[in-house]
Amino acid sequence: MPSPWTYVCKNGTCAKKLRSDSTVIQALDTCRLRCGRFRAIWPRPTGDVELSRVVVPFKPQNLRVLPVTAPTDRVRELLNRVVVEFQANILKSHPNYVDGGSNPFDKQYDNLIEGTVVQVQITVDDPEERLTLETSEGYRIDIETQGNTVTAEVRGDTFFGARHGLETLSQLIAYDEQRDTVQIISAGAIIDRPLFAYRGLMLDTSRNFVSIKGMKKLVDGMSYNKLNTLHWHITDSHSFPFYSQRVPQLTLYGAYTPEKIYFPEEIKDFVEYSRIRGVRVIPELDAPSHISSGWQGLERSNTVEPGPNTIQPSPVSVSSGGPMAVCVNAEPWNQFCSEPPCGQLNPVNEQTYLVLGKLYRDLLSVFDTDAFHMGGDDVNFNCWNSSKEITDFLTAQRRNRTEREFLQLWATFQRRAYVELVRAARGTELTPIVWASNLLIQENIENILDPERYIVHFRNSGRDRSLAAILDKGYRIVFSNRDAWQFDCGFGDWMGEGRGSCGGYKTWQRVYDNNPLRVIALLNTTEEIDLQPGQVLGGEAALWSEQVDEMGLEAKVWPRGAALAERLWANPFSSWRDAADRLIHHRERLVKRGISADRLQPEWCLQNQGRCSSN
Repeated sequence: MPSPWTYVCKNGTCAKKLRSDSTVIQALDTCRLRCGRFRAIWPRPTGDVELSRVVVPFKPQNLRVLPVTAPTDRVRELLNRVVVEFQANILKSHPNYVDGGSNPFDKQYDNLIEGTVVQVQITVDDPEERLTLETSEGYRIDIETQGNTVTAEVRGDTFFGARHGLETLSQLIAYDEQRDTVQIISAGAIIDRPLFAYRGLMLDTSRNFVSIKGMKKLVDGMSYNKLNTLHWHITDSHSFPFYSQRVPQLTLYGAYTPEKIYFPEEIKDFVEYSRIRGVRVIPELDAPSHISSGWQGLERSNTVEPGPNTIQPSPVSVSSGGPMAVCVNAEPWNQFCSEPPCGQLNPVNEQTYLVLGKLYRDLLSVFDTDAFHMGGDDVNFNCWNSSKEITDFLTAQRRNRTEREFLQLWATFQRRAYVELVRAARGTELTPIVWASNLLIQENIENILDPERYIVHFRNSGRDRSLAAILDKGYRIVFSNRDAWQFDCGFGDWMGEGRGSCGGYKTWQRVYDNNPLRVIALLNTTEEIDLQPGQVLGGEAALWSEQVDEMGLEAKVWPRGAALAERLWANPFSSWRDAADRLIHHRERLVKRGISADRLQPEWCLQNQGRCSSN
C-alpha cells in the first residue's frame, strides 16, 4: 500500500507532510540522508563535513570494491574481510532482508539504476595491524559522481581508520523506499578522527555466562558505533570460566558447568573477529579480591585428568603461608566482601604469585593486547584480618593489624603481581590497568604503582574527590563513573527489595551528557587540577552481570552504548537534544543490522521528529 506521507527537510529536521501538500516526495530514510549537517552519521565526525543533498539510486550488485591499496598482505587481508561486512550491511537495509535468505535486491530495475555503478577505493598507508592507545584511527572519505559512475575513496591512517571510514560510508547509503533499491550521496568529503583513544564497554561474564556467539553480537554493535575496546571481566568470585592450561583446577572447580567455559582456540577466534571490527579485547583477572570459585580446587587436588590441550600442572604447594584464597564463602558475607560469595587471595603465600604468573601466561597467549586489567578493587581488610596465616605473618614482622599495614600489604601484593605479569609478557610492552581505590590515594604510592606505567580505571561517582588526587599524582584515567556510565543500574536490588547499590537507571541522555573533561572541571577542590594532555584516555560503560545474561544483554547496552560512543568519539559541546533525532534513526539502523537495541520512544516520534521533546 503506497504511503500518503512524505518528509521535507526543515531546519535540519525531517518534517512529515501529506504528499498532496508537498512538491518533494521522499521517504524518511531518504530525507535523513539529505538533511542536517551530519545527516545519518553516528557518531558525528570531528572534522570537516561537506555533503551534497543529491542522492543517486543504485543496485547493490553494482557496488564494486576496487583492489585494496595496503602496505602488507596482512592489512589487505583484514580490509578484504571488512569489505564483506560492509557489503552485507547494505543488503540488511532492505526491510525484507532475512539472514541467510535470498538477495531482496535481486530483480530488474529501470535502465538508470541498472546502469549506475558505485566504485569504492580503499587506501591504507601504515602497516599497523594491532590496535593500541597510540594507533591513529583517522580517515578521509571523498565522493564524486561523473556520468553514471559514483566513486567513493576511503583513505585510512591505519587499517582501523579505514575500517571506520567504511562504516561511515555505509551510513551514507540508505534504502530507497520509492524505488525499492539503495541510494548514496552523490558528492562529499569527510575528515574524521576520534578525540579519545579509549572508547569501550566492560562485560562481566563471571556472574552470568555469555557465549562467544553472544559476545560477537556485542562486538558487531560496537563496530557500528566505532567503539574500539571490549574490557572482558572474565573471572570473579562467582565463577572461573576461563580454561587455564597451566592451572586447570581453577576451571574444573570454578566453571558453572562444563559447557560454560571459554577455551583458548575460541578466544583466539573471538579476538581476531573483534580486530576485524576495529575492537581490541582487554582481559581482566581481578585480584587480590573477587576470588573464590575455582581457587578451592587448588586446596583439594594437585592433579586432574588431562583434557584437550591440557598442560599437566606441577603440584601446587599450599603449606607455605596457608591457603591461596582466604575467607572463601565466609558468612556473614557483608563483613568480608562487597557481595557473596566472598574470597581474596592470600598475599603472604608464595604460591599465590606462582599461580598468578601461570594464569597471566595463559591469558597473554590468547589475548593479543597492549594492556592488561589487573583488577584491584573492593579489597576487604576484615577478610585478611580473619586469616591466621596473614595475622601471624604481620605479628612475626612486628607489624600491627591496622588499616595502614593492610594497605601496605595490598601494595606489596600489587607490586609482586605486576612483576609476574611482566615476566609472563616476555619482553612485550604491556600497560597495566587497575581500578581506582583507596590504595591509589596513599602517600608515595607512586613509588610502587608508577604513573608512567599504570592506567587507573575510575568507576566511582563523578563527584568523588579522590579523582582529583589520582589525577594530581599523574595517573592516566579511563572513566566509568557509576553515576552515568554503569549500565546495570536501575533494575532493583538483586538480593532483596529497593533500588540496588548503584542507584537509578542511567538514561541515554545522561550517558550522552557525561563529558569526562567537564566532570573534572566541576570537581569541588581547593586547588586547580593541572590536567596533562592525554591524561584522560577516554572511558567505557560497565555492565556487571548480576541481573543480565545473553538474553537481555543487547537491550541493556543499546542504544545507550551508541550515546557513549558519540561522547567518546566527538565529545561535542552540545547536549543530547541536538543528537536525539540522529540517535533515534541510528537505533533503527542497528535493529536492521540484527542488534536487539531497546526502543527509546514510540515509533510516532521517529516519524514526527522534534515533536516528542518535553520542552
